[in-house]
Amino acid sequence: MKELELKRRLERMQIQLYLLVEQRGSFVDPQVVELSQQIDSLVLTIQKIKMKERVK
Repeated sequence: MKELELKRRLERMQIQLYLLVEQRGSFVDPQVVELSQQIDSLVLTIQKIKMKERVK
């Protein structure tokens, strides 16, 4: 995926996380933790792409 697509996906996931925390009422709910970890992974992927672009 291109960086812009990944950023859009990240934004959607962040909104989902916010709504899920509101719904579950907890930051330690298993679904909240799982989505948060997926977001972390996506952020790392975006950072790696940016680093590769800087090296070119």
